[in-house]
Amino acid sequence: MRAFLWSLLQKLRDVLPVWVNIQNLVFLSVITAFIIIVLWSEKISRYVETIRMSDVNITSTTTILPGTPIPLPAEWVASADQTSGIIIGVVIVLLTVVAGTVGILVRDRKK
Repeated sequence: MRAFLWSLLQKLRDVLPVWVNIQNLVFLSVITAFIIIVLWSEKISRYVETIRMSDVNITSTTTILPGTPIPLPAEWVASADQTSGIIIGVVIVLLTVVAGTVGILVRDRKK
């Protein structure tokens, strides 16, 4: 069994490019999972919340809190879905990681 796996691994090494290895595959899968989680988390959480709160009757009561509340900025009130900033941040982090990885690969290839 071990010899079979070793021969299969050698055949894959001959067919696949050099950059395809376990470390890069794990890296790509983690980044892909991170992007999927960021993009879908808002929709999924809203869906789950609507299911959870569908049977609950909520009655609003006025409550005066001590102190003076700080008003929210107008752009926060205008749009409750402020995910564009998070997505831009994720893209910047992703580009930084990819650029660093490519830089290291290029540096190691020259050696």
